[in-house]
Amino acid sequence: MKRNAVRIMILYLAVVFAFCGCASSPEKPVYELSRYAENNDLLGGMLRVENGVLVDENGNEIVLHGVNLGNWLLIETWMSWIENYSDEWGYYDTIEVLSERFGAEKTAELINTYENNFIRETDIEQIEKLGFNCVRVPFWYRNFMTENGEWLTENPDDNPGFRQIDRLIELCRERNIYIILDMHGAPGGQSMNHSTGKAGRNELYTDNTCMDTCVELWKGIAERYKDEEVIAAYDLLNEPQNNGGYEGENAWQAESDEAVEKTNSAYDTLYKAVRETGDNHIISFEGIWSADVLPDPEENGYTNMLYQMHLYDTKASDIRSRVREMVKMRKKWGVAVFVGEYNNGEYEAYADMLYKDNGISTAKWTYKTFNAGEQWGIFNKDTERIDIKTASYEEILDFLQNELFTDSFTFNAEEMAAIY
Repeated sequence: MKRNAVRIMILYLAVVFAFCGCASSPEKPVYELSRYAENNDLLGGMLRVENGVLVDENGNEIVLHGVNLGNWLLIETWMSWIENYSDEWGYYDTIEVLSERFGAEKTAELINTYENNFIRETDIEQIEKLGFNCVRVPFWYRNFMTENGEWLTENPDDNPGFRQIDRLIELCRERNIYIILDMHGAPGGQSMNHSTGKAGRNELYTDNTCMDTCVELWKGIAERYKDEEVIAAYDLLNEPQNNGGYEGENAWQAESDEAVEKTNSAYDTLYKAVRETGDNHIISFEGIWSADVLPDPEENGYTNMLYQMHLYDTKASDIRSRVREMVKMRKKWGVAVFVGEYNNGEYEAYADMLYKDNGISTAKWTYKTFNAGEQWGIFNKDTERIDIKTASYEEILDFLQNELFTDSFTFNAEEMAAIY
């Protein structure tokens, strides 16, 4: 009953804001929903997995109701402000163009301005007010390292990747929000997909240098955050072998024997790298579309595991099947389960009901988008895309300084009501 009342109120607020035509100050959230959403409980210490459920240090069961911060630390061009030169144009390509035109220092300034303004304190406050208790953070190796695998700075405290994560941790700590760190783009790519930052590679499994760099990065992250209670889990590789529609030597299909063997070998290497640092955070492996590809944790000596799938199914029968698969996996192996990304179209409310009824933690894709239609973001904004091949440095900087604030985006009330 309460959830229905909240949904009605959210839709009502959307209508009110649509007719009043006014925008809030950039220093305040767009929608004040805290009186309609339950306050997040205080963080009860570092999460762990116990008998298939997430619990805090006091043994209280925790179900994560989260949202992805897609487009923040790794821009996906299709849902961004950047000219979509091709379906495969990735963040790597954008950085190459900017670096060639403006040099490394000015490119770094643009990236820093973007990251500081795309997710701000008011955004985390807004996320809390919308009732979320977790953010999943897609990042890639270039936030921390050069293309050659060298750290961007000698002192980790000065590293731009760590500085952004540190900033987010403090903002989330103040609002009792957990963080899942998601390696969305591994060195060399963990799939052929452009969402890794550069399309057409999938070299993590075949190039030892790429794997060594990935190990070093995860070790660096673990060393820095191993005692950080705000971090709920490490998502070691996003959508490994998501090679559908691609061709080439490394374009193995996700559920093929070769893909499964290579992916689980990579997972084993990265799992051990994190644990060698003394970090006991929850670790997440992704089956992406099927749980059948994931390894038996007991056979491999894995502990504190969160097994994950992504659900973009838009048929009720398919959604039910996937949820049953996750429940079965939890019962069989004693792992916690997580829908790390989802968008279920017209069946969004139905899917959300199934997730909640089965105690499955989730993270909606995604918080904030440009030019991606109405279904992909909680907040959306249509804008003229910038041609970074011709726009001046000043034009790009002006956009990043003035057009990223969430109060200028449209709140997707219908989508939010479906998942509340």
